Amino acid sequence: MMLDAKSKYRLIGAGLLMVSAAVLLPLVLDGERPTSLDVQITVPEKPSFPEVVIAPVEPVDELTDDTEEFPDPNTIQLISEPEETPKVVQQAEPIPEVKQVAPVEKPATVKKEVVPIGERWTLQVATFGKKDNASRTLKRLQDAGYPAYVMTSNSLFKVFVGPELEREASEKMKNKVLKEFKLSGIVVKYSPNS
Repeated sequence: MMLDAKSKYRLIGAGLLMVSAAVLLPLVLDGERPTSLDVQITVPEKPSFPEVVIAPVEPVDELTDDTEEFPDPNTIQLISEPEETPKVVQQAEPIPEVKQVAPVEKPATVKKEVVPIGERWTLQVATFGKKDNASRTLKRLQDAGYPAYVMTSNSLFKVFVGPELEREASEKMKNKVLKEFKLSGIVVKYSPNS
């Protein structure tokens, strides 16, 4: 029976793996312990605490009245307060009359339409794995006058510019940032928690 070329290569590859494992495994697993694991830990002896004996609880009826810590309420004498010298009462100035003023009508309040948070847009300029890189980019953008901020999610540091009420404003900012800093960002919906 003849083996095809594919099977021959597989057998040769398996044989080479076995030989290399037999040579390399003893070198890797030589049994030496890394010096970083050689740490001596000493546990101090158990401290000695004095033994505390707690007396058993006795019912109130069985308590003896050996101590006179509290005086008898019938023998308490009240001490009179010293007499105060009479105070001179100054006559108060008369209160000026309050004039009736007609109530001022408040101008009609104009209700401003509040834009929901989901309809705001922001430019995500960059995402970094290290906080230092995000801080440097943030400082560069803020020094140039951009309203930049950093948000952290999943141990990534995302640098944003915005938010804006209209997507077009974020798109214009994207072009300005690309020209000025060579950073191509993406316009995303603004979320204070993103």
